[in-house]
Amino acid sequence: MPQTRNITIKAYEFTTPKFAGDIQYENTYDFEILELLFNSIKQINKSKRKYKNETVSLNLGDFKISDDSGIVEGYFITARHGVKRSQINVDTQEEVGVIETHHGVEANVYFKIDRNTGLLLVQDDFNKVFSRTLLLSFLYMHKHIIYPYINHFNKLNNEKPFIIHKRSCYRLQTLPPINFMEKLKEFTKIKSAILALDNPLEKTNNDVSDVLDNELSENNIEDYDLEIKIKNKSSKATVKVFEKYFKSIIEQQKYDSYAIEGKLENGKSKKITPDTITRDFYAKVKINKNGEPSMDDIFERMNKIIKSDNPLCGKKSTPNVISAGEDKNVELDIQKEIAERNKDESRETETI
Repeated sequence: MPQTRNITIKAYEFTTPKFAGDIQYENTYDFEILELLFNSIKQINKSKRKYKNETVSLNLGDFKISDDSGIVEGYFITARHGVKRSQINVDTQEEVGVIETHHGVEANVYFKIDRNTGLLLVQDDFNKVFSRTLLLSFLYMHKHIIYPYINHFNKLNNEKPFIIHKRSCYRLQTLPPINFMEKLKEFTKIKSAILALDNPLEKTNNDVSDVLDNELSENNIEDYDLEIKIKNKSSKATVKVFEKYFKSIIEQQKYDSYAIEGKLENGKSKKITPDTITRDFYAKVKINKNGEPSMDDIFERMNKIIKSDNPLCGKKSTPNVISAGEDKNVELDIQKEIAERNKDESRETETI
């Protein structure tokens, strides 16, 4: 039976802002400009298209339209570097080599982008390198390659007028955090609930704190917060019970803050509060003999998220724009820039 592993899939949102006089279309997505950027980057020599700083590097390994024409897919290449280390055989604990400061362990990080909404799904990175900020730095380094396209688009849409600003021709942002109650439903087992009171009046109005309040006051401890931890001793999965309970206390606003500790559907333990919830998805995938997760399993799960659980469902493209499409002069200018990149040995990476 093949070995499996639970992995996390991170979700982000691409937008392609356009401006029309007093009207601003900042939450729409038009795939043309992002796909031109990714495809142009892909044509740059692998060593020239990387972004690296003192400790990590990011590169584009592949980018293409998937079997579903409404989705594009590919993978990033990440690595950590900058520290010279010994490489050992973990069984014998003997040194088998040296990792130099310019060497790193490569990891392929698979991703998909929904061409309709700009939803970006990224496999959790084994190297813990990939981040939204790092991807923005990588794209920024190459962004001016597609400036000929932006100039052409602005000329075509001059009478509308629709304008793409070069400084904000795309944006990449994290998705708004989901509701605490919705996240609670993702747990399969609740270990404990934590309730906090920091308002003095609320503390004295709750019976559970009366004894402690008096005891602390007698010992001249007056300025404190009270945290109540409710441990779940039931062997049953009582998520619905806690869901009902938290719905009640949230509506009544009894407590100043609250949290849940438990197990998620991927088997990992997690603690959530209203301020720490992010949009993550999970997948159970097969692992090969080299310890690598199945790309097919990851992509299949991403497809299901885009089709069935897309948090950006309903997001539209910018209305009434003239698509720039393919233009020979634009393509020629872009190819010139790519050729310059590929022969320029001295170009250094930029940072935001």
